[in-house]
Amino acid sequence: MALWPFIIFIIGLVLIIKGGDWFIDSASWIARTTGMPEVLIGATIVSLGTTLPELVVSSIAAIDGHTEMAVGNAIGSTICNTGLILGVCNLLSPSKINSRIYNVKAIIMIFFTVVFLIMALDGKVGRVDSVLLIICLLIYILINYLEVGIKKSPQKRLRKNNIVAVSQKEVWINLFKFAMGSALIVWGANLLVDNGIIIASMLKVPHIIVSLTAIALGTSLPELVTSVTALIKGHKNLSIGNILGANILNISMVLGTSSLFNPLTISTQAIILHIPFSLLLMLVLTIPTIRSWRISRGHALILVSLYCLYLATLGYLYI
Repeated sequence: MALWPFIIFIIGLVLIIKGGDWFIDSASWIARTTGMPEVLIGATIVSLGTTLPELVVSSIAAIDGHTEMAVGNAIGSTICNTGLILGVCNLLSPSKINSRIYNVKAIIMIFFTVVFLIMALDGKVGRVDSVLLIICLLIYILINYLEVGIKKSPQKRLRKNNIVAVSQKEVWINLFKFAMGSALIVWGANLLVDNGIIIASMLKVPHIIVSLTAIALGTSLPELVTSVTALIKGHKNLSIGNILGANILNISMVLGTSSLFNPLTISTQAIILHIPFSLLLMLVLTIPTIRSWRISRGHALILVSLYCLYLATLGYLYI
């Protein structure tokens, strides 16, 4: 058995770990210097960077005619993000939600997923649907823009007392970290996905399982790394915002862009199992959190258990 795929897989893991470290450093610096809430930074800048692998993989899959793989990657990533990544992060360290921004992002995430499920009921997502998804993306961007404006408005009135002095050298260092962190995350994720597929083929794992789990997990590794790194560095709201934003972007940006290249075929299994399960995880995450303003270890354990149940269901159906 050739060892090269395993070696390159490990190299990819190292790249995204280092990339995630630089990315979180630069993103938290942006939060400090601009006065923007960390959950907002996580839901916009960080989530956009960590969702790039899903965008690239799903778009290429759609262009090549593998539209079910494009859908499986995006939906599988939302399942992985919510059940595995948020679950594991909050098992390690429960989070207290302090910002109303969380509620807005969570409601948008659920609403977009419901919209996509309705679109998928006829078994395909065509170009008209893709335009609607892109419109959803633009609405999400507008909401974030308005939130930034609301956050900054009191600062503008007290500008003299709220200026954060930064040197030009500090700006360039953090811009470099941001750019290089993004590049390393995307590069590392591609190495992981490509060689993960090779390893799966070598081990004779069914391709349907690969598309729903390995590819989705591989493209979600940037979210995992950045969320765990944010947790270790004490930026819990950045971690939560990253996952919410990534899920929103997977539905609106990734699926919207992919369906522009080629109409997406939605399988019966996706309509009955995968998309509803993603929505279930989002509801299980959101409803208790909005009421209690925190994610406890018990709550996190439920999310991880549901993710394990999903994997067991896939194994029963396809193996």
